[in-house]
Parts: sequence; C-alpha cells; structure tokens
Amino acid sequence: MPNFTPEEKKLLEKYVTSVDDNVFAVRNMPGLVGAIYARYSRAPGGFRDTLLKEFISEGNIDAARAQDLIERVLIAFGDDSVGELEGAHVSFEEISMIATKEIEDRRIGGSPIEQSTRYVFYDQRDNNGHWMYVRPPEIMNSEHASTYIETMDFIFSTYADLVEPMQQYYRKLKPVELAEYDINGDGHKEHLTELTDNNDIKAFQRTYKMDIRTKACDTLRYLLPLSTKTNVGIFGNGRFFQGLISHCYTSDIPEVQRLGEQAHRALDQIMPRYVKRAKCNDYQITIRNQMHVLADRLLAGVEPETKGYVTLVDSGEQYLALRLMQGESVQDIMQDEADGLTLAHMLYPYTRLSLAQLRTIIRDMAPKQRQEISQAYIGDRQTRRDRPGRAFEAGYPHIFDLLTDFGTYKDLMRHRMTTQLRQKFSPLLGFSLPEDLIAAGYADRAHRCHERAVALYERLLPNFPAEASYATLHGNKVRWLMGLNDREAFHLIELRTIPQGHASYRRVGQEMHRALSQRSPWLAEAIKFVDYNDYQWARADSEAQQRVKERALEKNNA
Repeated sequence: MPNFTPEEKKLLEKYVTSVDDNVFAVRNMPGLVGAIYARYSRAPGGFRDTLLKEFISEGNIDAARAQDLIERVLIAFGDDSVGELEGAHVSFEEISMIATKEIEDRRIGGSPIEQSTRYVFYDQRDNNGHWMYVRPPEIMNSEHASTYIETMDFIFSTYADLVEPMQQYYRKLKPVELAEYDINGDGHKEHLTELTDNNDIKAFQRTYKMDIRTKACDTLRYLLPLSTKTNVGIFGNGRFFQGLISHCYTSDIPEVQRLGEQAHRALDQIMPRYVKRAKCNDYQITIRNQMHVLADRLLAGVEPETKGYVTLVDSGEQYLALRLMQGESVQDIMQDEADGLTLAHMLYPYTRLSLAQLRTIIRDMAPKQRQEISQAYIGDRQTRRDRPGRAFEAGYPHIFDLLTDFGTYKDLMRHRMTTQLRQKFSPLLGFSLPEDLIAAGYADRAHRCHERAVALYERLLPNFPAEASYATLHGNKVRWLMGLNDREAFHLIELRTIPQGHASYRRVGQEMHRALSQRSPWLAEAIKFVDYNDYQWARADSEAQQRVKERALEKNNA
C-alpha cells in the first residue's frame, strides 16, 4: 500500500480519486496525464509517486516539465504508444456527410457519434434562408455554382415537401386509435383509450409521435444528398488524432483538408505535443494518383455489373480442379488465388467494378501486369512509416462484397473490428427506392431527385472529381468490401437484425447469415440470435421502452 504524508495526500486528492487504494482514476489533468504515465516504464514508483516527485512544484502541476517529457518521448524516441495515454473530445459541426465518413473511417483509437438521419428531419433553412447543405468554395467560385445550388435546392425542397405527407401516410397506416404500446412496462400493450393515468396518456402520445416521425425519417433519408450538413463528436487518443489530421491533410477533398487544419488548431490547445507530427502524407498521395491512372488504363471499357447485393467471396476453390489437371500443386494454386485476391483489393477502391469482376480480370493477367499493380500500390517506401493501404488486410475468413444504398453503408461501416474498402461515392451504380415512398405515390418525385443528382455529378466530374460526390444521394448504391472474422460475424449479424434496426441493413444482416449458412452450417447455427422477421414499425417497442425508462428515472429523481 502507498505511504504518503498528510501533506502529500492533500496535494494528490485533487488529481486522483483515492490516495490509498491501488486502483484509482485520474482527474483534473487534461493534456498532462500521458506524460506521467509515460514514466511507468522507466520510474521505480507508481503514478502518484511520480506525480509528486517529478511533476508537482510548489503545490501545483509543473506543466512545463510535463510538456518537456512528452516532447522527448514522442519526438526524440518516437514512442507512439504514449499518444494513446491522452485523450480529447472534438466536435466537427455543419460538415458534409462525405466528410463524416472520412473522419469516422479512422477506426482505431476514436469513438464517434453522429447526428442521425433516422431521428432528425433536414427540412429547415439556416438564418440566411439556405437549405442545410455544404457549398464548397471551389464549386461556388466556378461556372457550376448555379447548377449546384439549383440541384441541391430542388432535392432539399422535395425532401421538405414530403415530410408532412409521409407522416400523414403513416398515420393512415397506423391511426392513433389502433396503435398499441407497452407504456407502463407491465408486459402488455394497451390502446390509448384503455389508459386513464395522465402520465401514461402523455407517454403514449409522445411514443406515437416518435413512432410516426422516425418511420418518415427512415424513408425520406434516401433523398438526402451527401452534401447535407451534419454534426460529429469524437473522443480519441493522441495517436488517433494525429493519424486523423494527417489523413485529412492528405485527402483529395478540399473540405476535409480544411477540417484537418481546424482540428489541428483546436488540438494544439489541448494536446499540442501529441499532434505535432500530423502532416500531409505525400507517399499516400502518390499511391492514390498512381492507382487511379493504372486502374483507368487496365480496366478501360469494362462496365460494372450491378447485380448482386450481398456476396460472400470464395477462396477460388472452383478453379482448383481445373488447375490441378494442368499439373499445378494445391499449394501453388491457393497461394496464387490469395495473391490475386490481394491484387483485386488494391484495384477495388479505384474502380466501380465488383470484386468478382476484378478477380476474373486478374486471373487472366500476365505476371508483368500483376507486378505493375503491386508496385503502384506499394510505391517507393522511404521509411517504415510509408505504410501500404488496407488491401494487405485481405484474407479474412469472411469477405463480403456489398452493393448497398449509402444509408446502409454508413450504418454498417461503424463496425470497427472489420476491414473495409469502399469505392468512390457516386449516383452511377443505381438508386434504391423505399417501398413506402412508392406506395405513398411519390416515386416520380424521388426519381427526379436521382436524375438531377446524376446530371450534377456528371457535370462536376471532369473539373471536380472529388467534389462531384456531394451529388450522391443516401439512396444511391455504394460498392464496398467488409472483411471480418467469425467472432465479429456473431456481433454484427445478431446486432444488425434486431427489430429496431433500419429495414435496409437488417436485410443485409439476414443475407450475410444466409450466405454463411451455405458455407458453414455449424457456424451459422451458432449465430443463433438472428431475426429473419420483417417489421413495418421497427422502433415502436423501443420507443415505448424509452418512456418506461424515463418514468423510472423521474421517480428516482423525485
């Protein structure tokens, strides 16, 4: 047990939750904790001993000493792990939905939360009378400005015009007098007319309102373009933020580059030493440019297939028998297929082709062309920090090639224990139209939004290839890969098929499970909490449960 003097304990109480226990939490030391923990590996005492002996001077934290240590450890010794000992919260507000994906895709060390299109209507204008979408300066200062604004205004006006009609459509499908919820948490659902308690009646009415509202949100979000303004808050450690800022600087999207600069300035005030090395990665820019040129040349004239939805990628075993007859060994065949899969992963983000198409093309390639792909993707590495991309994570036991609407993508991409590659967002692979929008009689209006989005995208593409993606709608299809192991399959599939999930990603989870059932029946059987039902009112029960929890909280605080 530690043995501190009364004076020392008094000093420590401000910074730790216990001066006596061997397990305690640290407080009131933002930006400095990492420096003290960094001494764990080289100091004989514990955190509190080190704090007292090395970092407290005349009764106060010696911030200069802490910053000096961080400087020496991070810069002189390059100990990146120290960057994981300090954290900060950063908000990115009124940014495009494209930018959110660039930020949230930095998987390790950061925990984001984003404004949800499943609960928020985007039908309001800002103080200047503008719809809530990003206006990139590059486009606004070009000949395309008026077309961009006219298209976005048309799409947002359509979305806003349908907010009340779609809620009315759902009210007719589910009139309040026919709705039933377990409002009091007794396990039985009641109609509004069966309730006598005023609090129960209010809770029922609020639940019904949210039930209708969220259903309309789920349907109408298919019309929202990726230029839509949203908010993201992130907690991350120092290493995460250094990587995030570097990625933003390296992005080909000017908005994201500017966000990197803003985040760097903000974090310089919180953890300056941890983000000091954040910078543009010229190596990654070179690789990106090389791969774009190479993919365009090698795959010119190949049209993307748009069939398929959830495809579980095989290991090339169907080619085994044929090649065995040609005298090749099993080992050589399977290694060649594995290498071809990695090469397909390399090309994948720079095309609109399916993984199956790419693998077929690569199988027919001469060794020289294969080598050209790998050399372009790996590039000229000057140091160990010039790290090739995620194509080298190919080889998971389960790889799914997915063609889903953007909304489904953004819900599922949050699973961090997976490897993901995605292609550029565009409206060119098709548009998913919700059945309820068709049934309500608004299919034509939705299709006009898609047609306007395609026209804008194609107009922007020659001069603004990165910014053209702002014209993509939530309902437009995205092609992306997800690699995962058995354990993550349990988590993802069982979580994403729960009743309150969005219908589109619930179907993806169900299809994933069906595909696994064909490959490994025993594994699919073990993943047993998979809901194959379809739910018209997906979140009705969860909304009612929320009222029960709110009532319990009110009673506890009374």
